[in-house]
Amino acid sequence: MAKQHKFYAVVLPGLEKIAAAELEMLSAHELEVAHGGIHFSGTLQLLYRANLRARTITRILMRLRTFRSMTLEGLRYDLEKVAWHLFLDEHTNLEVEVHSKHSRLNHSDDIAAFAKETIKKCLPKIGDADAEKHTQTLHIHIDNNRGTLSLDTSGERLDRRGYRLESGKAPLRETLAAAMLQWVGWQAEQTLLVPMCGSGTFAIEAALIGAHIAPNLHHDFSFLHYPSFHDKDFQKVRQRCQNMAREVSLDIFASDYNETAVQICQKNSQRAQVSNLIKLQQLDIHQLDKPQTEVGGVLILNPPYGNRIGEPQKVLSLWVDLGEMLRHQFVDDPLWRTVIICPDQDHERALKVSIKRRLKVMHGGSEVMLLEI
Repeated sequence: MAKQHKFYAVVLPGLEKIAAAELEMLSAHELEVAHGGIHFSGTLQLLYRANLRARTITRILMRLRTFRSMTLEGLRYDLEKVAWHLFLDEHTNLEVEVHSKHSRLNHSDDIAAFAKETIKKCLPKIGDADAEKHTQTLHIHIDNNRGTLSLDTSGERLDRRGYRLESGKAPLRETLAAAMLQWVGWQAEQTLLVPMCGSGTFAIEAALIGAHIAPNLHHDFSFLHYPSFHDKDFQKVRQRCQNMAREVSLDIFASDYNETAVQICQKNSQRAQVSNLIKLQQLDIHQLDKPQTEVGGVLILNPPYGNRIGEPQKVLSLWVDLGEMLRHQFVDDPLWRTVIICPDQDHERALKVSIKRRLKVMHGGSEVMLLEI
């Protein structure tokens, strides 16, 4: 039987249940939801699969060891128990990130320096920082005098898919876009309407979902650089992910009044290799007409709001117009659902529509509310 490992998936606060459902679908075990993440267990094959296919997760950490000693000498004992040669070698830069709260061992910089020095003594081949080396990051988390040593397996954040080399103002994280599509229950056979599309994140994520394309097939994962990494096993998992892709026809309509935004969306969708699945045009939302559909549709909105874009009063008047458009075309149509990112009650009140449900999430360092209308 393949060895089981313990992992922790980091997610945007608010998306935990959505990400947990995704991990369960990927065959993760022993799922436990925490604030900002999910504990789970599984094989290395699961680790590969989750990094490649998960759409709502920021990164995945591998748990190496837990500890209770709250002295540096006690920490040394636990650090020396880890088989670092499996993860680090002469081609590695080592970074240590420490988060400590409500604990006796609480000086983050001192803990990080001590951990790095201890690991270098265990594995002298690790040298100083070198731009040509791959960086591995050790996370030391201490809370209420209980500590955990974890190694990042993902490398660069998983929401950075690689297709969005250009973006407009206040770009939306790809993981949040994918989570919103899952939260509202959009299905590939349904119409998706994305006015105010900006750099195209919603439309592109929907196209990837609809075509069963794994979002991180070309990601440079940290685990690829472990000395113990077996490429043959990974390539089998990766090939299975690639084989899931389907030739499909989708009704995804994206638009923006800004010509530059439309051009950026086009370029990003081409890099993601889904431009053929998105119908894109330059259009002011005031001229938006609801497409006819027999199977239902989803309208997804990420409008500007005052504290994010500027000109609060002008932006708030736009929300009043959006509410009027929603009441006129979408609210009473049983075939359509609408989801909108809303920053506060002032903007919600400006819409003057009834809200079916809400979900509070972090976006751009601030709490926002997802509203289903």
